[in-house]
Amino acid sequence: MELEDQSELNQWLQTAQIIQVFNRYFRALDEKHFDVSHFQQIFTNDAKIVRPHGAITIGPNAIAHSHSESFARFTGSQHLLTGQDVNITDNTASIRANLVAIHLWKDKPADANMLESSFTAGGIITADLLHTPDGWRITRMDNHVLWRLGYFGDMLKTGKGRSS
Repeated sequence: MELEDQSELNQWLQTAQIIQVFNRYFRALDEKHFDVSHFQQIFTNDAKIVRPHGAITIGPNAIAHSHSESFARFTGSQHLLTGQDVNITDNTASIRANLVAIHLWKDKPADANMLESSFTAGGIITADLLHTPDGWRITRMDNHVLWRLGYFGDMLKTGKGRSS
């Protein structure tokens, strides 16, 4: 195999590893897997999550705890990602993806009218990553909501506990 082919193969391998870490985070949300040790395999110790309303949560422990509290209100969620675009420079990377996130409220049983028992948000997720001795880890993630649909209760009024 020529050196150029090896370099391209390595680039594809790194891209796949970055997408895997990125997807692992959203799987954790949907499966309500908020164990701190799991989040330490996704985030650096000083990682920042920037929520749609601008609140910042720092570090795997705080991120896991915040998400555990926020997602306790839902019977389930589904985060659909598409169009992951990865850029790698040395030991850092960035990723951008489209996201549609569906949340089912615990206190509003799902019935024929999903608009009253859930909310959906669509937007763009961006993240920065660092290649550490333990693999790729997210250093910052931003959630840019472009549209919302459904029942929000008081979430939009208070800005507290907003999810994706």
